[in-house]
Parts: sequence; structure tokens; C-alpha cells
Amino acid sequence: MEARTTRTRRAAVAMAAGLGLATLIGAPARAQDATPAQMAGPACSEVLGIGMAGDACVNIVHASPDAPAVDIYVDGAAAVENLAFGATTGWVALPAGEHQVQVTPTGEAADAAVIDATVDLMVDMAYEVAAIGAVAEISAAVFPVDLAVTEDMENAAVRVIHASPDAPAVDIAVTGGDMLVENLAYPDATDYLMVPAGSYDLEVRPTGTEDVALALPGTELATGTAYSVYAVGTVADGALTALAVPAAPEAPTAEEAQMATPEA
Repeated sequence: MEARTTRTRRAAVAMAAGLGLATLIGAPARAQDATPAQMAGPACSEVLGIGMAGDACVNIVHASPDAPAVDIYVDGAAAVENLAFGATTGWVALPAGEHQVQVTPTGEAADAAVIDATVDLMVDMAYEVAAIGAVAEISAAVFPVDLAVTEDMENAAVRVIHASPDAPAVDIAVTGGDMLVENLAYPDATDYLMVPAGSYDLEVRPTGTEDVALALPGTELATGTAYSVYAVGTVADGALTALAVPAAPEAPTAEEAQMATPEA
């Protein structure tokens, strides 16, 4: 199964002093089956404090709502054990180039993979690789991460990824304020929005309505950090929620899944 890649279109969001976020002009881009394009910006190894110059950086996201915890194999080697829905592996470095990524139910061998994708990782680039969709139609979506914002000492960058397979297209707005994104459909992603760092109250609504499907109060965006906010879960079981994945150095904990870097 080929990795699914999202190609996004640039859009600008301006901040008017004391007035909040302005409206985003333009629709989100469709997910595409393609090789991710190179993005300008600093090397991911420098930003994330992992690997070495010339490596690529990867964070794997379990966003398949009805899939069990999974194991992940990279190039045939066990890399992650027991990654649960709504969790990420954290950022790790891999040699640039093509890698086979296989996802299996926890405890199963690589030949039982429900996802078997080849991803082409470019030098110094960062990627989120998300397992999305209901388990019967599970696939891998590859989202390049734009690290250029890490050189900005005033702003953060944030994008939204619609990863809830049974949710309708949605609008995203500041609570009581401006519309940010219109008509974002599964499994699309917005481009990054550049916003001043701070705390925002956001809400997700079915497109064209004022109904709040998901409230996101107190969404904290730190200076110089790129965020992907995944809308995950399902409407059917009332478990729609948000998963924020920052592109920033992370201190691993004993509870977090650990990924071994395969030999080049």
C-alpha cells in the first residue's frame, strides 16, 4: 500500500492588533499519492536535537480510531511496540532515502502488516507519518513538516489535519471570532497558518453550521514551533478529539513508545 501524501497550498493569516485572527482565504488542499516536496528551512536534526546532519526526522502518529495498539517495523526491523490510538512515537532520526514502514497489530510479525508503505525521506526534512482511516481501510499518510518557523521568535505555525473518517467536512474558527479554515474534508490538511504565539480558544464545526463538534479551549502555541493538530476519533461513538503534534525536542518518558534507528 503506497503512502498517502498531502500536498498543501500556501495561505496567509494576519494578526490585527487586539482584533484576533483574520480569516483564512482559500480552501485546503486534497491529499495526494505523491512524494513529499522539499521544504526550505533548517535541518531537522538541528531543530529537534536528534541524529546528524543529512538525516531525515520522523514522528509516527496512530490516528486510526478502531485499530488496536500496533507495532511498527522499519526496513524489516522492529522499531516501535504497542503504540496506542492517539499516541505518537516522538521524533527520531532516520537516514535519508527510501524506507519500508510496516504496521501490525501488537505482537504480530511484519508479514501480518495492515500497512506496508515505502516512504522516501529527503535530507534534513521532517515528516509525520500517520496511520489513518478505519482499520478496514487503514493507510499511511505522509505529512512533511515545515521547520522554517523555528527561526521566528514571535510566531508559531499551526495546521489542521482531518483524520476522523466518519466526520463531515468541517470549519475551524476562533471561539466567538474569525473563521480560520472552511470546508476541511477527510483526509485533507490545511497549509500552515502563521500566528503570534499564545493561547487560543478554537472550535471545530460541521461546515456551514454554528454547531460545535469539538471545542479546543486554551490551545497553546509556543514561539518558533510548528504544530499539526489532528482531528481524530469518530462521530459515531462520540469520541471526536484533537491531538496536537509539535515539531520540537521532546524528553522521552518511560510510558512513551521508543523507536530504534535501523542501520543504514
